[in-house]
Amino acid sequence: MLSARFLVLAIAAPAVAALGAPLQPTGKWHLHYLESSCAAQRQFGDYALALEVPPIGEAIRLVVVGPGPVGDTRQYDSMIDLADGRQPIRTSSLLYRRSEKGRRGLTTVLTPADAARVSSAHQLRISTLGSGPKSNRPAPSKKPVFTAEFAIGSTTALAKELSKCVEDLRKHWGIVGSEFPEPAQKAKLKLQGIFKSSDYPRDAMTADQSGSTSYLLMIDENGVITDCLVKETSGAASIDFMGCQVIRERAKAQPALDDSGKPTKSGYIARVNWEIRDYR
Repeated sequence: MLSARFLVLAIAAPAVAALGAPLQPTGKWHLHYLESSCAAQRQFGDYALALEVPPIGEAIRLVVVGPGPVGDTRQYDSMIDLADGRQPIRTSSLLYRRSEKGRRGLTTVLTPADAARVSSAHQLRISTLGSGPKSNRPAPSKKPVFTAEFAIGSTTALAKELSKCVEDLRKHWGIVGSEFPEPAQKAKLKLQGIFKSSDYPRDAMTADQSGSTSYLLMIDENGVITDCLVKETSGAASIDFMGCQVIRERAKAQPALDDSGKPTKSGYIARVNWEIRDYR
């Protein structure tokens, strides 16, 4: 099992041009070998910064956890400034309540290109834009609901260890290149009819956002969907999140079968399209 192992990395933080007053690391990078992803996390006082990498796909999760007022889960336009002389990354994030009292998390799905910029940056500031998705246009003039800035330091060693972790993860699932092994009989998954119009995220509806998300579903020998990972993002955090939530709660799966007819674990790619239709 990959979930029992973790690696601790000590990485020095060189001096960089400051964006403001960044939080300094108060711990080492912890690289966790999970069942279906590789997660690197580091503490910055009361805050934690994490990157979660799946075995295949085009999406990497950036997660920030810290103190602050919490309410309902909301989607926000957000900006990631990396102090690298390039334009900040404009993206979509989900702000949600953590299980720990008085703690909240901000998560966003990055494309490989944006993830590469983040992983090579020495400093990072992420902030929400405005008070919520009232329209398709962000409102940078309003006070951010969430903002945090980190002095990350060099991540060269971390990137190498993440690559090793992903390679081990692919071997664990039998992935060759970017493809799962072809079982004698593929897993079966019923998605038709499990989504309801009421599932459409309120924030995405308000912002008139639609899109298509590709998910990587990990299905074990018992037909249980053990994990749902975003493979390709729709660009709207609430849409990506809701798709996984509905699939894990309502979808019924039958496991893949090997050559001897024995159930085996496998991966399943599912795509969910979200569209706002006007029937007037």
